[in-house]
Amino acid sequence: MKKSDTDKFVKKMANASSVGTSLAFSILIGAGMGWWLDKTFGTKPWLFLLFMVCGIIAGFKNMIYFVKKTNLYDDEDSK
Repeated sequence: MKKSDTDKFVKKMANASSVGTSLAFSILIGAGMGWWLDKTFGTKPWLFLLFMVCGIIAGFKNMIYFVKKTNLYDDEDSK
């Protein structure tokens, strides 16, 4: 493998490893904010559920962004 191929591979693996943590943190941050707001305003469990769903949506949005970014790298490599 050439050095440039190795660099591209390492960059792809670094991006791939960040997807799982990004998804988990999005959900945890959304759920945490919702829990805190429920505790503050006494709206248990509605804000928790709302913000957790928003966190899930944000996490999957990041995952879709990653897939598009990876496909862009693959398209550049094939040229």
